[in-house]
Amino acid sequence: MKNFYSLILLLCFTVTQAQNRYFDRMFGVKYTPNIVYANNISIITGTPAPEDLKMDLYEPTNDTKTDRPLILIAHTGIFLPPLYNGQITGSRTDSTVTALAASLCSRGFVVAAYTHRLGWLPTSPDVNVRTGTLLQAAYRGIQDTRSCIRYFKKNVAEANNTYGIDPNKIAVLGIGTGGYLSFGSGSLNDFGEVTLDKFINSSTLLPFIDSTIFGNIYGTSQGAICLPNNVGYSSNFQFAFNLGGALGDSSWLDGEAIEPAYSGVHCVNDFFAPYYAGAVIVPTTREFVVNVTGTRGAIEIANNKGSNNILNTIPAGKDKLKDLIDAQKAVRMTLPLTGQNILLGTDNFYGFNLPPVQGSPWDWWDLNTLKQVVAFVNQTRGTTFNADTLHRSGLQTNPDMSAAKGRAYLDTCLALFLPRACAALQLGCTYVDNEKIDADEAGVNCFPNPAKHSVIVTTASAYPMETIYIYDVNGRLVKGYTDINQNKFEVQRNNLNAGIYFARIGFKGQYTNQTIIFQD
Repeated sequence: MKNFYSLILLLCFTVTQAQNRYFDRMFGVKYTPNIVYANNISIITGTPAPEDLKMDLYEPTNDTKTDRPLILIAHTGIFLPPLYNGQITGSRTDSTVTALAASLCSRGFVVAAYTHRLGWLPTSPDVNVRTGTLLQAAYRGIQDTRSCIRYFKKNVAEANNTYGIDPNKIAVLGIGTGGYLSFGSGSLNDFGEVTLDKFINSSTLLPFIDSTIFGNIYGTSQGAICLPNNVGYSSNFQFAFNLGGALGDSSWLDGEAIEPAYSGVHCVNDFFAPYYAGAVIVPTTREFVVNVTGTRGAIEIANNKGSNNILNTIPAGKDKLKDLIDAQKAVRMTLPLTGQNILLGTDNFYGFNLPPVQGSPWDWWDLNTLKQVVAFVNQTRGTTFNADTLHRSGLQTNPDMSAAKGRAYLDTCLALFLPRACAALQLGCTYVDNEKIDADEAGVNCFPNPAKHSVIVTTASAYPMETIYIYDVNGRLVKGYTDINQNKFEVQRNNLNAGIYFARIGFKGQYTNQTIIFQD
Protein backbone atom coordinates (compact mmCIF):
# COMPACT_ATOMS: atom_id res chain seq x y z
CA MET A 1 0.00 0.00 0.00
CA LYS A 2 1.37 3.37 -0.94
CA ASN A 3 1.80 6.08 1.63
CA PHE A 4 -1.63 7.41 2.61
CA TYR A 5 -0.62 11.01 2.29
CA SER A 6 0.74 10.50 -1.19
CA LEU A 7 -2.43 8.67 -2.15
CA ILE A 8 -4.90 11.36 -1.19
CA LEU A 9 -2.82 14.14 -2.63
CA LEU A 10 -3.10 12.69 -6.09
CA LEU A 11 -6.74 13.73 -6.32
CA CYS A 12 -6.38 16.88 -8.37
CA PHE A 13 -3.44 15.99 -10.56
CA THR A 14 -2.82 18.67 -13.17
CA VAL A 15 -0.38 18.30 -16.07
CA THR A 16 1.39 21.51 -16.96
CA GLN A 17 4.61 20.53 -18.68
CA ALA A 18 4.86 22.46 -21.94
CA GLN A 19 4.13 21.20 -25.41
CA ASN A 20 2.25 18.01 -24.68
CA ARG A 21 -0.88 17.98 -26.81
CA TYR A 22 -4.12 16.92 -25.12
CA PHE A 23 -2.65 17.29 -21.64
CA ASP A 24 -1.11 20.77 -21.66
CA ARG A 25 -2.63 24.19 -22.22
CA MET A 26 -0.67 25.09 -25.33
CA PHE A 27 -3.16 26.92 -27.61
CA GLY A 28 -5.27 30.03 -27.58
CA VAL A 29 -9.04 29.72 -27.96
CA LYS A 30 -11.18 30.97 -30.84
CA TYR A 31 -14.79 31.32 -29.73
CA THR A 32 -17.65 31.35 -32.23
CA PRO A 33 -21.15 31.53 -30.70
CA ASN A 34 -24.60 30.67 -32.02
CA ILE A 35 -23.78 28.29 -34.86
CA VAL A 36 -26.98 26.58 -36.05
CA TYR A 37 -26.44 22.83 -36.26
CA ALA A 38 -30.09 21.75 -36.78
CA ASN A 39 -33.70 22.91 -36.81
CA ASN A 40 -36.40 20.91 -35.07
CA ILE A 41 -39.81 21.15 -33.44
CA SER A 42 -39.79 22.57 -29.92
CA ILE A 43 -42.62 22.40 -27.38
CA ILE A 44 -41.10 24.76 -24.82
CA THR A 45 -43.70 27.49 -25.41
CA GLY A 46 -46.58 25.03 -25.33
CA THR A 47 -47.37 25.21 -29.04
CA PRO A 48 -45.02 23.09 -31.16
CA ALA A 49 -42.94 25.27 -33.47
CA PRO A 50 -39.61 25.00 -35.35
CA GLU A 51 -36.54 26.08 -33.38
CA ASP A 52 -32.96 26.66 -34.51
CA LEU A 53 -30.66 24.47 -32.40
CA LYS A 54 -27.41 26.28 -31.71
CA MET A 55 -23.93 25.59 -30.42
CA ASP A 56 -20.93 27.64 -29.34
CA LEU A 57 -17.68 26.49 -30.90
CA TYR A 58 -14.22 26.57 -29.30
CA GLU A 59 -11.27 26.02 -31.66
CA PRO A 60 -7.53 25.97 -30.85
CA THR A 61 -5.70 28.91 -32.41
CA ASN A 62 -2.35 28.62 -34.19
CA ASP A 63 -2.93 24.91 -34.63
CA THR A 64 -2.07 23.37 -37.99
CA LYS A 65 -3.71 19.99 -37.38
CA THR A 66 -6.81 19.27 -39.45
CA ASP A 67 -7.79 15.97 -37.81
CA ARG A 68 -8.42 17.10 -34.26
CA PRO A 69 -10.67 15.25 -31.81
CA LEU A 70 -14.11 16.75 -31.20
CA ILE A 71 -15.86 17.03 -27.84
CA LEU A 72 -19.55 17.87 -27.53
CA ILE A 73 -20.61 19.29 -24.14
CA ALA A 74 -24.23 18.83 -23.04
CA HIS A 75 -25.25 21.24 -20.28
CA THR A 76 -27.37 20.57 -17.20
CA GLY A 77 -30.77 22.09 -16.40
CA ILE A 78 -33.40 19.30 -15.96
CA PHE A 79 -34.67 19.93 -19.51
CA LEU A 80 -35.96 23.42 -18.68
CA PRO A 81 -34.40 26.87 -19.21
CA PRO A 82 -32.43 28.49 -16.37
CA LEU A 83 -34.57 30.25 -13.75
CA TYR A 84 -37.67 28.44 -15.03
CA ASN A 85 -36.08 25.23 -13.78
CA GLY A 86 -35.73 26.67 -10.29
CA GLN A 87 -31.98 26.73 -10.75
CA ILE A 88 -29.27 29.16 -11.78
CA THR A 89 -27.61 26.79 -14.23
CA GLY A 90 -29.01 25.20 -17.37
CA SER A 91 -27.43 26.64 -20.51
CA ARG A 92 -24.38 26.31 -22.74
CA THR A 93 -23.02 29.51 -21.14
CA ASP A 94 -22.91 28.09 -17.60
CA SER A 95 -19.57 28.73 -15.89
CA THR A 96 -18.83 25.00 -15.77
CA VAL A 97 -19.48 24.60 -19.50
CA THR A 98 -17.41 27.58 -20.62
CA ALA A 99 -14.51 26.73 -18.27
CA LEU A 100 -14.41 23.10 -19.41
CA ALA A 101 -14.72 24.05 -23.07
CA ALA A 102 -11.91 26.59 -22.93
CA SER A 103 -9.67 24.25 -20.92
CA LEU A 104 -10.13 21.34 -23.33
CA CYS A 105 -9.77 23.57 -26.38
CA SER A 106 -6.47 24.98 -25.10
CA ARG A 107 -5.19 21.38 -25.00
CA GLY A 108 -5.94 20.74 -28.70
CA PHE A 109 -9.57 19.58 -28.73
CA VAL A 110 -12.30 21.20 -30.82
CA VAL A 111 -15.23 21.72 -28.46
CA ALA A 112 -18.91 22.32 -29.24
CA ALA A 113 -21.17 23.39 -26.36
CA TYR A 114 -24.64 22.75 -27.73
CA THR A 115 -28.23 23.43 -26.73
CA HIS A 116 -30.91 20.78 -27.18
CA ARG A 117 -34.70 21.06 -27.12
CA LEU A 118 -36.25 21.64 -23.71
CA GLY A 119 -39.63 21.24 -22.09
CA TRP A 120 -41.55 18.82 -19.84
CA LEU A 121 -44.16 18.99 -17.04
CA PRO A 122 -42.38 18.34 -13.73
CA THR A 123 -45.10 19.84 -11.55
CA SER A 124 -47.94 17.70 -12.86
CA PRO A 125 -49.71 15.76 -10.08
CA ASP A 126 -49.99 12.80 -12.47
CA VAL A 127 -46.91 10.56 -12.34
CA ASN A 128 -47.65 9.36 -15.88
CA VAL A 129 -47.42 12.94 -17.11
CA ARG A 130 -44.18 13.55 -15.21
CA THR A 131 -42.56 10.32 -16.37
CA GLY A 132 -43.83 10.57 -19.94
CA THR A 133 -42.86 14.18 -20.56
CA LEU A 134 -39.41 13.70 -18.98
CA LEU A 135 -38.75 10.62 -21.12
CA GLN A 136 -39.89 12.52 -24.19
CA ALA A 137 -37.59 15.44 -23.31
CA ALA A 138 -34.62 13.09 -22.90
CA TYR A 139 -35.54 11.35 -26.16
CA ARG A 140 -35.54 14.69 -28.03
CA GLY A 141 -32.23 15.58 -26.37
CA ILE A 142 -30.67 12.31 -27.54
CA GLN A 143 -31.94 12.99 -31.06
CA ASP A 144 -30.43 16.50 -30.95
CA THR A 145 -27.10 15.18 -29.67
CA ARG A 146 -26.98 12.78 -32.58
CA SER A 147 -28.00 15.53 -35.01
CA CYS A 148 -25.08 17.61 -33.73
CA ILE A 149 -22.66 14.71 -34.25
CA ARG A 150 -23.96 14.27 -37.80
CA TYR A 151 -23.63 18.01 -38.46
CA PHE A 152 -19.88 17.74 -38.03
CA LYS A 153 -19.62 14.57 -40.07
CA LYS A 154 -21.63 16.21 -42.83
CA ASN A 155 -19.32 19.23 -42.66
CA VAL A 156 -16.30 16.97 -43.14
CA ALA A 157 -17.87 15.27 -46.16
CA GLU A 158 -19.59 18.21 -47.84
CA ALA A 159 -17.96 21.44 -46.64
CA ASN A 160 -14.25 20.64 -46.76
CA ASN A 161 -14.00 20.01 -43.00
CA THR A 162 -14.37 23.63 -41.93
CA TYR A 163 -13.55 22.87 -38.31
CA GLY A 164 -10.56 20.59 -38.85
CA ILE A 165 -11.86 17.56 -36.96
CA ASP A 166 -11.49 13.80 -37.25
CA PRO A 167 -15.04 12.42 -37.62
CA ASN A 168 -13.93 9.15 -36.03
CA LYS A 169 -12.64 10.73 -32.83
CA ILE A 170 -15.67 12.22 -31.08
CA ALA A 171 -16.58 12.38 -27.39
CA VAL A 172 -19.78 13.56 -25.69
CA LEU A 173 -19.38 15.05 -22.21
CA GLY A 174 -22.58 15.44 -20.22
CA ILE A 175 -22.94 17.66 -17.15
CA GLY A 176 -25.80 16.82 -14.78
CA THR A 177 -28.89 16.42 -16.94
CA GLY A 178 -26.56 16.41 -19.94
CA GLY A 179 -25.28 13.09 -18.62
CA TYR A 180 -28.58 11.48 -19.63
CA LEU A 181 -27.80 12.58 -23.20
CA SER A 182 -24.15 11.48 -23.33
CA PHE A 183 -24.84 7.99 -21.98
CA GLY A 184 -28.20 7.68 -23.76
CA SER A 185 -26.77 8.74 -27.13
CA GLY A 186 -24.12 6.07 -26.76
CA SER A 187 -26.38 3.22 -25.68
CA LEU A 188 -29.92 3.71 -27.07
CA ASN A 189 -29.58 1.60 -30.23
CA ASP A 190 -32.99 -0.05 -30.53
CA PHE A 191 -36.44 1.54 -30.40
CA GLY A 192 -37.60 -1.37 -28.25
CA GLU A 193 -35.39 0.02 -25.47
CA VAL A 194 -37.84 2.88 -24.96
CA THR A 195 -40.84 0.55 -24.77
CA LEU A 196 -39.82 -1.21 -21.56
CA ASP A 197 -42.48 -1.62 -18.88
CA LYS A 198 -41.36 1.44 -16.93
CA PHE A 199 -41.76 3.54 -20.07
CA ILE A 200 -45.41 2.53 -20.53
CA ASN A 201 -48.29 4.76 -19.44
CA SER A 202 -50.00 2.85 -16.64
CA SER A 203 -53.38 4.40 -17.50
CA THR A 204 -53.43 4.03 -21.30
CA LEU A 205 -51.00 1.06 -21.48
CA LEU A 206 -49.34 2.82 -24.44
CA PRO A 207 -45.62 3.66 -24.71
CA PHE A 208 -44.71 7.23 -23.81
CA ILE A 209 -42.65 7.35 -27.02
CA ASP A 210 -44.49 7.03 -30.33
CA SER A 211 -42.17 7.19 -33.33
CA THR A 212 -44.93 8.61 -35.54
CA ILE A 213 -44.94 11.62 -33.21
CA PHE A 214 -41.35 11.84 -32.02
CA GLY A 215 -39.44 10.25 -34.91
CA ASN A 216 -36.91 7.44 -34.67
CA ILE A 217 -34.17 7.21 -32.03
CA TYR A 218 -31.68 9.01 -34.28
CA GLY A 219 -33.96 11.90 -35.26
CA THR A 220 -33.59 11.04 -38.94
CA SER A 221 -37.26 10.28 -39.67
CA GLN A 222 -40.25 12.59 -39.94
CA GLY A 223 -42.62 12.76 -36.99
CA ALA A 224 -45.37 15.09 -35.91
CA ILE A 225 -42.83 16.97 -33.77
CA CYS A 226 -39.62 15.73 -35.35
CA LEU A 227 -37.80 17.10 -38.39
CA PRO A 228 -34.92 15.06 -39.89
CA ASN A 229 -31.54 16.79 -39.73
CA ASN A 230 -28.19 15.93 -41.32
CA VAL A 231 -29.51 12.64 -42.65
CA GLY A 232 -27.18 10.14 -44.27
CA TYR A 233 -24.38 10.23 -41.72
CA SER A 234 -23.55 8.08 -38.72
CA SER A 235 -24.47 9.19 -35.20
CA ASN A 236 -21.79 6.99 -33.61
CA PHE A 237 -19.10 8.41 -31.35
CA GLN A 238 -16.24 6.90 -29.35
CA PHE A 239 -16.31 8.18 -25.75
CA ALA A 240 -19.04 9.22 -23.28
CA PHE A 241 -18.13 11.00 -20.06
CA ASN A 242 -20.46 12.17 -17.29
CA LEU A 243 -20.32 14.69 -14.50
CA GLY A 244 -23.33 13.33 -12.63
CA GLY A 245 -26.41 12.38 -14.63
CA ALA A 246 -27.67 8.86 -15.26
CA LEU A 247 -28.70 6.24 -17.80
CA GLY A 248 -32.34 5.67 -18.76
CA ASP A 249 -32.10 1.93 -18.17
CA SER A 250 -29.30 -0.50 -17.48
CA SER A 251 -30.44 -2.77 -20.33
CA TRP A 252 -29.44 -0.10 -22.84
CA LEU A 253 -25.80 -1.01 -22.18
CA ASP A 254 -25.27 -4.24 -24.06
CA GLY A 255 -21.64 -4.05 -25.16
CA GLU A 256 -22.36 -3.63 -28.87
CA ALA A 257 -19.37 -2.70 -31.01
CA ILE A 258 -21.00 0.59 -32.01
CA GLU A 259 -21.19 1.76 -28.38
CA PRO A 260 -18.57 4.16 -27.02
CA ALA A 261 -16.43 3.73 -23.94
CA TYR A 262 -17.94 5.17 -20.75
CA SER A 263 -16.39 7.04 -17.83
CA GLY A 264 -17.37 9.72 -15.35
CA VAL A 265 -17.74 11.07 -11.84
CA HIS A 266 -20.67 11.33 -9.45
CA CYS A 267 -21.37 12.60 -5.94
CA VAL A 268 -22.36 9.92 -3.45
CA ASN A 269 -25.10 12.06 -1.93
CA ASP A 270 -26.51 13.58 -5.11
CA PHE A 271 -30.19 13.99 -4.24
CA PHE A 272 -31.47 14.51 -7.79
CA ALA A 273 -29.76 11.68 -9.69
CA PRO A 274 -28.85 8.33 -8.10
CA TYR A 275 -25.23 7.43 -7.53
CA TYR A 276 -25.76 3.74 -8.30
CA ALA A 277 -29.44 3.19 -9.20
CA GLY A 278 -32.71 4.67 -8.04
CA ALA A 279 -35.31 7.34 -8.56
CA VAL A 280 -35.17 10.61 -10.43
CA ILE A 281 -37.13 13.22 -8.53
CA VAL A 282 -38.39 16.69 -9.37
CA PRO A 283 -35.89 19.12 -7.75
CA THR A 284 -38.57 21.64 -6.77
CA THR A 285 -41.37 19.35 -5.57
CA ARG A 286 -39.35 16.20 -4.77
CA GLU A 287 -41.96 14.08 -6.55
CA PHE A 288 -40.99 10.72 -8.08
CA VAL A 289 -40.49 10.59 -11.85
CA VAL A 290 -38.74 7.37 -12.95
CA ASN A 291 -36.11 4.87 -11.85
CA VAL A 292 -32.75 5.05 -13.65
CA THR A 293 -29.18 3.76 -13.41
CA GLY A 294 -26.67 6.22 -11.97
CA THR A 295 -23.21 6.92 -13.33
CA ARG A 296 -21.48 4.56 -10.90
CA GLY A 297 -23.82 1.66 -11.78
CA ALA A 298 -23.73 2.33 -15.53
CA ILE A 299 -19.94 2.38 -15.73
CA GLU A 300 -19.71 -0.90 -13.81
CA ILE A 301 -21.97 -2.47 -16.44
CA ALA A 302 -19.89 -0.97 -19.26
CA ASN A 303 -16.75 -2.42 -17.67
CA ASN A 304 -18.36 -5.86 -17.43
CA LYS A 305 -19.83 -5.78 -20.96
CA GLY A 306 -16.46 -5.00 -22.55
CA SER A 307 -17.37 -1.51 -23.73
CA ASN A 308 -14.45 -0.12 -21.74
CA ASN A 309 -11.78 -2.61 -22.79
CA ILE A 310 -10.07 0.09 -24.85
CA LEU A 311 -9.51 2.10 -21.66
CA ASN A 312 -7.21 -0.66 -20.45
CA THR A 313 -4.63 0.57 -22.97
CA ILE A 314 -3.66 3.50 -20.74
CA PRO A 315 0.03 2.85 -19.97
CA ALA A 316 0.83 1.61 -16.49
CA GLY A 317 1.61 4.44 -14.12
CA LYS A 318 0.09 7.13 -16.35
CA ASP A 319 -3.39 7.20 -14.85
CA LYS A 320 -3.03 9.61 -11.94
CA LEU A 321 -6.32 8.63 -10.32
CA LYS A 322 -5.74 4.88 -10.48
CA ASP A 323 -4.60 4.53 -6.86
CA LEU A 324 -7.63 6.47 -5.68
CA ILE A 325 -9.95 4.47 -7.93
CA ASP A 326 -8.49 1.21 -6.64
CA ALA A 327 -8.91 2.44 -3.06
CA GLN A 328 -12.59 3.24 -3.68
CA LYS A 329 -13.09 -0.23 -5.20
CA ALA A 330 -12.18 -1.70 -1.80
CA VAL A 331 -14.55 0.46 0.25
CA ARG A 332 -18.03 -0.92 0.92
CA MET A 333 -20.62 1.56 2.07
CA THR A 334 -24.35 1.92 2.54
CA LEU A 335 -25.66 4.80 0.47
CA PRO A 336 -27.55 7.13 2.83
CA LEU A 337 -30.16 8.15 0.25
CA THR A 338 -31.10 4.70 -1.11
CA GLY A 339 -29.90 2.25 1.53
CA GLN A 340 -27.98 0.24 -1.10
CA ASN A 341 -24.86 -1.49 0.17
CA ILE A 342 -22.28 -1.26 -2.60
CA LEU A 343 -18.59 -0.83 -3.28
CA LEU A 344 -17.87 2.88 -3.50
CA GLY A 345 -15.89 2.61 -6.72
CA THR A 346 -15.37 0.79 -9.98
CA ASP A 347 -12.83 1.11 -12.80
CA ASN A 348 -13.01 4.27 -14.94
CA PHE A 349 -15.10 6.07 -12.34
CA TYR A 350 -14.44 8.42 -9.44
CA GLY A 351 -16.91 9.17 -6.62
CA PHE A 352 -16.98 12.39 -4.62
CA ASN A 353 -18.06 11.54 -1.07
CA LEU A 354 -19.58 14.88 -0.07
CA PRO A 355 -22.25 15.72 2.49
CA PRO A 356 -25.92 15.49 1.45
CA VAL A 357 -27.36 16.88 -0.78
CA GLN A 358 -24.33 18.17 -2.70
CA GLY A 359 -24.39 16.83 -6.23
CA SER A 360 -22.60 19.37 -8.45
CA PRO A 361 -19.57 20.88 -6.68
CA TRP A 362 -18.15 21.88 -10.08
CA ASP A 363 -20.88 24.53 -10.55
CA TRP A 364 -20.45 28.18 -9.64
CA TRP A 365 -22.05 31.51 -10.43
CA ASP A 366 -21.72 35.22 -9.67
CA LEU A 367 -24.57 36.83 -7.69
CA ASN A 368 -24.18 40.26 -9.28
CA THR A 369 -24.33 38.77 -12.78
CA LEU A 370 -27.33 36.70 -11.72
CA LYS A 371 -29.14 39.84 -10.55
CA GLN A 372 -28.58 41.48 -13.93
CA VAL A 373 -29.85 38.41 -15.79
CA VAL A 374 -32.91 38.10 -13.59
CA ALA A 375 -33.75 41.79 -13.99
CA PHE A 376 -33.49 41.49 -17.79
CA VAL A 377 -35.65 38.34 -17.91
CA ASN A 378 -38.27 39.87 -15.63
CA GLN A 379 -38.40 43.04 -17.69
CA THR A 380 -38.61 41.35 -21.09
CA ARG A 381 -40.85 38.41 -20.18
CA GLY A 382 -42.97 39.75 -17.36
CA THR A 383 -41.70 37.17 -14.87
CA THR A 384 -41.07 37.71 -11.15
CA PHE A 385 -37.91 35.72 -10.50
CA ASN A 386 -35.89 36.75 -7.46
CA ALA A 387 -32.10 36.54 -7.76
CA ASP A 388 -31.48 36.30 -4.01
CA THR A 389 -33.99 33.46 -3.66
CA LEU A 390 -32.39 31.55 -6.53
CA HIS A 391 -28.95 32.19 -5.07
CA ARG A 392 -29.95 30.83 -1.66
CA SER A 393 -31.58 27.82 -3.30
CA GLY A 394 -28.37 27.07 -5.19
CA LEU A 395 -26.35 27.27 -1.98
CA GLN A 396 -28.52 24.59 -0.38
CA THR A 397 -26.88 21.98 -2.61
CA ASN A 398 -23.54 23.78 -3.03
CA PRO A 399 -23.05 25.67 0.26
CA ASP A 400 -19.42 26.69 -0.23
CA MET A 401 -19.82 27.49 -3.93
CA SER A 402 -16.98 29.45 -5.49
CA ALA A 403 -15.07 29.66 -8.75
CA ALA A 404 -11.98 28.27 -7.02
CA LYS A 405 -13.91 25.29 -5.69
CA GLY A 406 -15.59 24.63 -9.05
CA ARG A 407 -12.32 24.76 -10.97
CA ALA A 408 -10.65 22.47 -8.44
CA TYR A 409 -13.30 19.81 -8.95
CA LEU A 410 -13.06 20.23 -12.70
CA ASP A 411 -9.33 19.57 -12.42
CA THR A 412 -10.11 16.23 -10.82
CA CYS A 413 -12.67 15.47 -13.53
CA LEU A 414 -10.04 16.24 -16.17
CA ALA A 415 -7.53 13.98 -14.41
CA LEU A 416 -10.02 11.16 -15.03
CA PHE A 417 -11.12 12.33 -18.48
CA LEU A 418 -7.88 13.13 -20.29
CA PRO A 419 -6.04 9.78 -20.22
CA ARG A 420 -9.29 7.94 -21.01
CA ALA A 421 -10.10 10.28 -23.88
CA CYS A 422 -6.62 9.63 -25.21
CA ALA A 423 -7.25 5.88 -25.07
CA ALA A 424 -10.87 5.83 -26.30
CA LEU A 425 -10.19 8.25 -29.17
CA GLN A 426 -6.85 6.60 -29.96
CA LEU A 427 -5.03 9.95 -29.99
CA GLY A 428 -1.51 8.59 -29.65
CA CYS A 429 -0.90 10.73 -26.58
CA THR A 430 2.43 11.22 -24.93
CA TYR A 431 1.72 10.58 -21.26
CA VAL A 432 3.80 12.63 -18.85
CA ASP A 433 4.19 12.90 -15.12
CA ASN A 434 4.26 15.88 -12.86
CA GLU A 435 7.55 15.79 -11.01
CA LYS A 436 7.40 15.74 -7.22
CA ILE A 437 10.07 17.98 -5.71
CA ASP A 438 11.25 18.62 -2.18
CA ALA A 439 9.61 21.57 -0.47
CA ASP A 440 13.01 23.00 0.43
CA GLU A 441 14.00 23.05 -3.24
CA ALA A 442 10.98 25.22 -4.04
CA GLY A 443 11.53 27.36 -0.95
CA VAL A 444 8.08 26.51 0.43
CA ASN A 445 7.20 28.05 3.77
CA CYS A 446 3.79 27.91 5.50
CA PHE A 447 3.22 30.29 8.42
CA PRO A 448 1.79 30.46 10.97
CA ASN A 449 1.43 26.72 11.24
CA PRO A 450 -0.51 25.75 13.34
CA ALA A 451 -2.88 28.62 12.61
CA LYS A 452 -6.28 29.83 13.78
CA HIS A 453 -7.58 31.76 10.78
CA SER A 454 -5.27 31.50 7.76
CA VAL A 455 -1.90 30.21 6.56
CA ILE A 456 0.38 32.20 4.27
CA VAL A 457 2.26 30.07 1.74
CA THR A 458 5.42 31.48 0.18
CA THR A 459 7.84 30.03 -2.37
CA ALA A 460 11.16 30.93 -3.99
CA SER A 461 10.98 33.43 -6.85
CA ALA A 462 11.74 30.72 -9.42
CA TYR A 463 8.74 28.66 -8.24
CA PRO A 464 5.52 30.69 -8.59
CA MET A 465 2.54 28.68 -7.40
CA GLU A 466 -0.11 27.73 -9.95
CA THR A 467 -2.48 25.69 -7.76
CA ILE A 468 -3.08 24.80 -4.11
CA TYR A 469 -5.44 21.97 -3.16
CA ILE A 470 -6.35 21.31 0.48
CA TYR A 471 -7.52 17.84 1.63
CA ASP A 472 -8.78 16.59 4.99
CA VAL A 473 -7.52 13.42 6.69
CA ASN A 474 -10.16 11.38 4.83
CA GLY A 475 -8.78 12.45 1.48
CA ARG A 476 -11.67 14.78 0.64
CA LEU A 477 -10.90 17.95 -1.25
CA VAL A 478 -12.05 20.83 0.98
CA LYS A 479 -10.48 23.83 -0.75
CA GLY A 480 -8.93 24.51 -4.12
CA TYR A 481 -7.17 27.50 -5.62
CA THR A 482 -6.20 27.73 -9.29
CA ASP A 483 -4.48 30.30 -11.52
CA ILE A 484 -2.51 31.69 -8.56
CA ASN A 485 0.70 32.61 -10.43
CA GLN A 486 2.27 34.15 -7.31
CA ASN A 487 5.02 33.41 -4.82
CA LYS A 488 2.83 34.36 -1.88
CA PHE A 489 -0.74 33.24 -1.19
CA GLU A 490 -3.04 33.21 1.84
CA VAL A 491 -5.08 30.06 2.50
CA GLN A 492 -8.17 31.00 4.53
CA ARG A 493 -9.57 28.59 7.11
CA ASN A 494 -13.17 29.87 6.83
CA ASN A 495 -15.50 27.10 8.06
CA LEU A 496 -12.92 24.29 8.30
CA ASN A 497 -12.89 22.38 11.55
CA ALA A 498 -9.80 22.26 13.70
CA GLY A 499 -7.47 19.47 12.62
CA ILE A 500 -4.76 18.31 10.24
CA TYR A 501 -4.99 19.07 6.52
CA PHE A 502 -2.76 18.29 3.56
CA ALA A 503 -1.82 20.80 0.88
CA ARG A 504 -0.70 19.88 -2.62
CA ILE A 505 1.12 22.91 -4.05
CA GLY A 506 1.49 22.89 -7.82
CA PHE A 507 4.10 24.66 -9.90
CA LYS A 508 4.77 24.45 -13.62
CA GLY A 509 5.28 20.74 -14.18
CA GLN A 510 6.09 20.09 -10.52
CA TYR A 511 4.41 19.80 -7.15
CA THR A 512 5.14 19.35 -3.47
CA ASN A 513 3.09 18.38 -0.40
CA GLN A 514 2.76 20.16 2.93
CA THR A 515 0.90 19.53 6.19
CA ILE A 516 -1.24 22.35 7.58
CA ILE A 517 -2.82 22.43 11.04
CA PHE A 518 -5.80 24.59 12.01
CA GLN A 519 -6.59 24.94 15.70
CA ASP A 520 -9.13 26.79 17.79
